[in-house]
Amino acid sequence: MAQRPRGQRGPPGPGRLRPHGVAGVAPRVVPVAGHPSARVATSRKGRARGQSMSPLGFFVPEGAASPCHLTSRRDNKSVSGCSLSVEGNNHSLCFPRVIAVTTVVRFGGPSCVPRTQHSKDYRMRNKRTMSLAALSIGALMLSACGSAGGTSDSDSASSSGSDENLASTITMAISQAPTAYNGNTAATNAVYNTYVDNLTSSAFAAFAASGNLERNEDFGTYEKTSDDPLTVKYTINEDAVWSDGTPIDYDDVLLSWAAMSGTHPTGETDEETGAEADLFQASSTNGFAQLKMIEGEAGDKEFEAVFEDPYADWEAMFTTGLFMPAHIAAEQGGLSADGDGAELIDAIKNDDRDALTPVAEFWNTGWAYEADLPSLPDPALLPSSGPYKLDNAVNGTLTVVKNDKYWGEEREGQTDTMVFKTVVDEEAVQALQNGDVDVIDPSSPTVDTKTALEQIGETVTVDTGQSLTFSHVDLDQRPGAVFEDLKVRQAFAACIPRADMVDKFVTPVDPEGSVLNLHEYQPAQEDYQTVLDGAPAAQGDGVADLEKAKSLLEEAGKTEPVKVSMMFASTSQLRADQVALVKDSCDQAGFEITPQPEAEWSAKLSQPGAWDAVVFGWAGSGLVASGQSIYVTGGEQNFGGYTNEKVDSLWDDIAMNTDAEQVVPLKSELEQMLAETQYNVVLYANPNITAYSSKLEGVEQNPTQTGVTWNAYSWTKQS
Repeated sequence: MAQRPRGQRGPPGPGRLRPHGVAGVAPRVVPVAGHPSARVATSRKGRARGQSMSPLGFFVPEGAASPCHLTSRRDNKSVSGCSLSVEGNNHSLCFPRVIAVTTVVRFGGPSCVPRTQHSKDYRMRNKRTMSLAALSIGALMLSACGSAGGTSDSDSASSSGSDENLASTITMAISQAPTAYNGNTAATNAVYNTYVDNLTSSAFAAFAASGNLERNEDFGTYEKTSDDPLTVKYTINEDAVWSDGTPIDYDDVLLSWAAMSGTHPTGETDEETGAEADLFQASSTNGFAQLKMIEGEAGDKEFEAVFEDPYADWEAMFTTGLFMPAHIAAEQGGLSADGDGAELIDAIKNDDRDALTPVAEFWNTGWAYEADLPSLPDPALLPSSGPYKLDNAVNGTLTVVKNDKYWGEEREGQTDTMVFKTVVDEEAVQALQNGDVDVIDPSSPTVDTKTALEQIGETVTVDTGQSLTFSHVDLDQRPGAVFEDLKVRQAFAACIPRADMVDKFVTPVDPEGSVLNLHEYQPAQEDYQTVLDGAPAAQGDGVADLEKAKSLLEEAGKTEPVKVSMMFASTSQLRADQVALVKDSCDQAGFEITPQPEAEWSAKLSQPGAWDAVVFGWAGSGLVASGQSIYVTGGEQNFGGYTNEKVDSLWDDIAMNTDAEQVVPLKSELEQMLAETQYNVVLYANPNITAYSSKLEGVEQNPTQTGVTWNAYSWTKQS
């Protein structure tokens, strides 16, 4: 999977992260605003160096053992006799082995209730992740804020179903319009594509709110049958069909392998990396590069995945959003879809480039949407494998409706229509209060967001906590770039006021927020401190040290101010404020910072020379190897051109390691190297706020890149 940049704060799968808007399937990494790079660099063995990742969190439901005592932060009053074992402002636990606590506080006064109780008297919920079982952040995603879209009627009475009191439509605000039906390309691996995929796509597994992979047996089953070689047997449900009635079977699986494996080099060389480009412009080849061609015949519903090398995140290979309709790609590429895709299957097995090239071109770009989503392409090209199907789009507002061909029971849609409305973060709270939307999930919430929500009152429920999205500053360190010199990178890191950023932007929203010192773990994760203890070069309090910065610049031979153009999302006031802090501090240390606001910031990430430094966020999934493409030489998400042979070697060891106990010391060694060589500057784990109408049932935060819509098929709303 790849990780996804999330604008302020990116489908899950192996090896990729997603940039999170103003900030940045087994794991994979992707920019929400769109990752511009279209190539995957592969090694001689065919293993892609370009891979990605995403965040993850683990919550444990309360089943409290004894009464508790909770002190409200607002007025220090106490409430006792609750079935939730929490005590005081610091949420002290009075029962063992709990990794997450949910406190519910009524805006008008303090209360304490079990999370399973849903009463309109209790509206503020704070989810504190105390421990995360996953070993790393997993595939990351990028995301940026978009423009506001149209409106929809979210209060209309239900036209079907047994409960006539349920509304027929629920509207979700998203910070950026979806960019494509296929979120697996380098240009479309984005958080908000995943938000839609959660409803319109099915696969063997998906990330639950706990951060754990949850099997989707509506789609099919799988079991590991061998460790040497690593072999997994998969069986697709006999009833599984695309929404146009076409069976989901072997040709869909084989197309996914062909597209994601990096095994179809074009013969062209990437001028920047020197690597050979692939016919399919996948966001990441993590995991699939280790996977042998999947054998089978047209129409098969069973197949085996056999790995050439062990792969740590094998269970996250075939997750939501991965499978694309092979019959559509075949037809649009000039092949017949008859015979269960026999022509496409033969073309892939025989590596017929003449036949595959138009198929790959359609897979790469044919499912992309126009900028800002003014409308959808022909719906016939967009069949669904999930409980909902795409219906229409108007001016950034996307509507999905129940899929009448969906065969499953566990994930069957409970509300007739779901609407995704593009709303910039600054307008989201007002849209919720006005009833224009029912759910908001701001990509980078601020104290103003929290304050405004608290003032609404009992009509809104607010969930807060830490996400697996983290903010960071990447540095262009290619030959001849501003940050080519290690001492200049170290000087810049020394003058960035990370602790001040936490005080200003994090703790007012999340009192438990702190400076982040690692890349692959966040403070809420169980192994964070263990890994940090093994990486002394990564340790620090985040307080700016201007004298150290000046000294390092002097050692680097800099006698004039070092000019730095610092890029950020122009739609984000938060990022603008952060860059202002950096300028105020680093200009005193010998730098000259020029703010560089960009509407299309994510499109510029992989453009050499387009920026010197950039602040954004990665949204991850918690997988072991999903961050690989961010750090390895030639990695698809290695935007600053960082290269280090030791880091490359460590990532190979990590990705092939299936022993969790061995991964932690390897990650400590990795973090030590990343700190010693100043890969970038990590800032903090982003606070997380989800708010929704108190008429809704079923909404639950998901700290991973999968997002709050992970279970939206189950949401209902009282009309």
